[in-house]
Amino acid sequence: MDNTKIIVFQDSAVKINVSQVIKGINRKVSFLNISSGKGKLQINADEVSSPSTHNAIRKQLTKDTEKADILILFTNKKYDNNYFWEADGNIIIVSLYGWQWLTKLSRNNGAAYLICDILMDLYSLGSTHSDNTGCINDFMQDKTNIDTGMRCSFVCANCSSHLSKKQNKILNDIKKILDDICLSSRQGMDICEYWDLGTKSLFDAFICYNSQDKTRITKLKNRLKKAGIKTWFDEDQLPPGRTWQNILEEQISSIRTAVVFVGQNGIGPWQRLEVKAFLQEFVGRGCPVIPVILPNCKQVPELPIFLRQMTWVDFRKKKPNPFEHLLWGITGKKH
Repeated sequence: MDNTKIIVFQDSAVKINVSQVIKGINRKVSFLNISSGKGKLQINADEVSSPSTHNAIRKQLTKDTEKADILILFTNKKYDNNYFWEADGNIIIVSLYGWQWLTKLSRNNGAAYLICDILMDLYSLGSTHSDNTGCINDFMQDKTNIDTGMRCSFVCANCSSHLSKKQNKILNDIKKILDDICLSSRQGMDICEYWDLGTKSLFDAFICYNSQDKTRITKLKNRLKKAGIKTWFDEDQLPPGRTWQNILEEQISSIRTAVVFVGQNGIGPWQRLEVKAFLQEFVGRGCPVIPVILPNCKQVPELPIFLRQMTWVDFRKKKPNPFEHLLWGITGKKH
């Protein structure tokens, strides 16, 4: 089911911003062809009932929508069994009925969360739990505790185990969406506003370095900026009177890459704190961490265990071009 084509609609009554939710999801995933539907699909019955309502929607499809592998319709009308969603063939109807009684969080957060829920089912990533555990697979139909579910937004160990290589790749992308739902929900933010804020302040690379190597690092940082890389560099981002920890905590969830520079002076005390306290956060959410060996480094010092397995960029060598190699690591595009 590579590049599965999914079209998402909303009826006239439900208050969500489908196009913005889909735009945010598309920034996170690589395995889907997901888009918002053009036009309107309407449920004429008072309640949603499977399969009769799904069949009624099927009759409204155009040639374009018939090409979709999966069609999702969000509605405010209630399921006769009070489920969140049910599928009949390739049509899935999602009900946000009574959302205001379940949570104060935005329906956009719920739309993103339930799309993740549908993807978990579509790709057989775990199975529905009989009890509320906090895992997203609690919410295949059960509306209980949905507020806590969005604020936690995680996949339990049982649902993450015994998966194929392809399933793990898909699950990692879904987890990226869930991380954002968790972070926005805990702040009481609309997920679309959170994503919009993230794109405005997104940094490509966090620069981690020993202060004794500052002159050399500043030159490399400036080269990266000229190459179009937005860097998080302490001198550029730290206003007077505030600690680097607090400032970095505000950006840690949106920085794409961490670059750890190691020179002849080894890893400094503050740099070691950054490595221990923050770089594990980068590893935990699957973003690249790139150790970079500076040209003045005669002997590479012992690095934290989780950094040793990362592919290094070595500025002591001329081939492959170390700066181009570093750009490749940050952008994912080979120059």
